[in-house]
Amino acid sequence: MKLRGAALALLASAGIANAQPAVAVPAVDVADLPPLPPANEDTSAAATVLAASSAEEDVVVGAAKREQSLGNVASAVTVVTADRIRRFGYRTVGEAIAGVTGIYIQDTRLTHQVGVRGVQIPGGFNSRILVLVDGATVNEAWGGFAGVTYDGLISIDDVARIEVIRGPVGAVYGSNAFFAILNIVTKSATESSRAWGRVTAGSINGAGATAGFAVGDVHKQVRGSVYALSRFGETYSLPEIGDNLQGDGGTTLLGSLVATWGGSFVQFRAMRSARDSPFAPYDSNPALDPPYTLFNTQLLVEGGHTRELSEKTTLTVRGYGTLYQYGDEINYALDDTFIDKGDATTVGGEARMRYAILDENKLGITAGGEANYNATESRAYSEQTPQDAVDVPLDFTILGLYSEFDGQPLPWLGFTAGLRFDRNSKISSRFSPRAALFLSESGKAPRYGLKLLYAEGFRNPSAFEGFFEDGVDFIANPAIEPETIRSYEVVGWAKPVAGLSTRLSGWYWDARDVIEQVPAAPPMENLLQFQNVGRYVTMGVEGEFSYRNSNGWYAFGGLSYARVGNAAAPGAAVEYGNVVNAPAVTGNAGLSTPRISNLFHLSTDLVLLGQRPTRSPGVDAPVWVGLGATLYIPNVKGFDLTIGGRNLLGTRDQFPAVGDYDRFPDPTTTVLVPRIPGEGREVFIRVGASY
Repeated sequence: MKLRGAALALLASAGIANAQPAVAVPAVDVADLPPLPPANEDTSAAATVLAASSAEEDVVVGAAKREQSLGNVASAVTVVTADRIRRFGYRTVGEAIAGVTGIYIQDTRLTHQVGVRGVQIPGGFNSRILVLVDGATVNEAWGGFAGVTYDGLISIDDVARIEVIRGPVGAVYGSNAFFAILNIVTKSATESSRAWGRVTAGSINGAGATAGFAVGDVHKQVRGSVYALSRFGETYSLPEIGDNLQGDGGTTLLGSLVATWGGSFVQFRAMRSARDSPFAPYDSNPALDPPYTLFNTQLLVEGGHTRELSEKTTLTVRGYGTLYQYGDEINYALDDTFIDKGDATTVGGEARMRYAILDENKLGITAGGEANYNATESRAYSEQTPQDAVDVPLDFTILGLYSEFDGQPLPWLGFTAGLRFDRNSKISSRFSPRAALFLSESGKAPRYGLKLLYAEGFRNPSAFEGFFEDGVDFIANPAIEPETIRSYEVVGWAKPVAGLSTRLSGWYWDARDVIEQVPAAPPMENLLQFQNVGRYVTMGVEGEFSYRNSNGWYAFGGLSYARVGNAAAPGAAVEYGNVVNAPAVTGNAGLSTPRISNLFHLSTDLVLLGQRPTRSPGVDAPVWVGLGATLYIPNVKGFDLTIGGRNLLGTRDQFPAVGDYDRFPDPTTTVLVPRIPGEGREVFIRVGASY
């Protein structure tokens, strides 16, 4: 990445407007030039250099907290670039990763939940997916929640790329890096316009507006943005609940401010979202509008400094803080509302050092430590009798120490070996190892290679899962233990021709002591409790490709087959084929044209979800195909336009419902709700201006 830094520094010092064609000749090797133009479609020499510096499809930061090439990352990784985000009209991080092989997204009307390789534990809030924004953890301390759509902490207009890192990475990050990591990398001032604004209108997801600015160069910059959305929603009918179901709206408000100065950096991000659920969870009244509303509020602050102590040693220190509040309103009647609240405050710091034992990273070691303090509190009460609230405070600390040793003793052979120790003051202590062996074609730019991967990870139960109780439906479980996972994977990759990247993976994941919401043990069986009840195993194969050429064509696609099984109790045999919300097959594809008439791109993409069991035996979620299309005009005198459609086939996905939607008409009767419908056909338009 020395080329990237040199190119950006050259542009920063010379100024893009004044750069001359001769600049690009010595600064950029032809092999490093991307086949597509940059975001502003500028074809000047300076823009060409900038495009080369931002061609980051082959660079991953989140897998080891440092820059690595895809061939030397100890995971199967997909990078969703800003170019792909723009061309296919993605409006959220969730929409962008829904087109990634082996990943699937479902909107439970409580949150958008991420599934990975056939596994999506019912009732979770993405606590098994570690979400990072420029390396800062988004998952909060009360429930482990991390939003990826309109309840996320970042606007899609700020995103430079999204790294989807599959499998456990506990050896680097500790808890929550269980099934995958989403590392969201934001645009720097050199990748963004000085000022920009966009307005959006969609038939379901409503009206929105965003604006931002960026000033400075690669070494000194300040950038910020704001985003607001009001969701319109839809009207639904569901046999188990009722007809003409209202209350599918929502609101979002985001803000961010980021600054860098030499090796120092700071970021502020804030989010407030509200989401209504028309399907009346927790036995609320479906005749009300809305029957239920969920609130998420979050503030993230991070600052730090990176310094090269010598040619071989780099030190990074950072401090961070997070404020989070969860809330919901369960409306049983006009004058009967039950309220749950969950608060979390986290303050922590990390120090990390990288030492290159041999030049050019032929042999190196990374070591670091992280510590944080977490103060959480749950409250549950009826709005009519707040004095009877059930209040559960919980404070805990986490200490993590980690080290990773890596090298490339031969041109065709590399390795990684890492270990992390984590201590949670309220749960337990865990070691998380990982190891990888990399084989590749010899040479400076290998065209094919093989990765052999092994990793272990864990996830501590959240304060909500272990200690929450409300005096009505839930009882705490202080004896709850962490979940653990062991992963084996073989990854083959190849770049057989210019512009084409391919990957084929085979994996085996074994997750144990998985936490689920179940009835408590007698004599409390009428209450719900989170328990370590099961084992999940997923094994399978997936392949994906991406292709870009100098004419401007862009294509991607992939297919994943997962055989998923579970065991209902420790020591029981694993049974396959009946796991709730576990599709055996998921797929994706997309195609985008060059700039037609030098004006616009046409793009189309689809998502395939295979048949999935529900909680009701014999009732499955059927195969579903979601088709989208986008017309994108990148830059006409400073304006851009996106016109798109989602779910154009018009068939709703009937995906498995979580138990929160079951109905209880009387103390002895339970009406199980096996499926709820996804969103219908939607059209939207986005208009922007920048300079």
